[in-house]
Amino acid sequence: MTEKNNNKKKEKLAKAEEYYQKGLVYAQESDADGAIKCWQKTLELNPDHFEAWYDTGNAYYMGKGSFEKALPFWQKALKIKPDGVDILYNIGNAHRERGEYVQALEYYKKILEITPEDHETWNNMANTYNGKGETEQAIQCWKKAVEIKPSKVETWFNLAVKYRELTKYDQALECCQKALEIRPDFREAQRLLKVLESVDN
Repeated sequence: MTEKNNNKKKEKLAKAEEYYQKGLVYAQESDADGAIKCWQKTLELNPDHFEAWYDTGNAYYMGKGSFEKALPFWQKALKIKPDGVDILYNIGNAHRERGEYVQALEYYKKILEITPEDHETWNNMANTYNGKGETEQAIQCWKKAVEIKPSKVETWFNLAVKYRELTKYDQALECCQKALEIRPDFREAQRLLKVLESVDN
């Protein structure tokens, strides 16, 4: 009897995985509806299938543009894997894109508890603080991001733009030059450099 139940369970899990793989094919073809249908079948058969919860959330958010429908799936995935940095990142970014800065920061801070040297999260926190109008915190986060990954040209450029807004032209110039050392053909930085060089300090 136990062996029979065991086999049934294995069959159920195998079927769940089959639906999951089919869903991936739909997702690769940018068919969010097809993917979601398959992954919902996966979850009916195996409610502990982390990837199906996570990917269904992604399909609702990225494929269908619905944060409201995505969030419960991401939250369920988080219950299965509380240290799932990718999920925390997606939820944080979705909140930031919606202008929900306080919630976004909560998720970014959770990521940094798990991976303190995640330069992308520091950069996203900077953008979030910047969106909130909290300039000093934004600058500190961008500085931390380039300290972790000095080759990140966009972060140097963000710092240059922010320093220029604050009329701190020397710092802006320095950050702009750093960006151009890394990527000499970075047009926005080239334009900003010309503006900064023409400023009479």
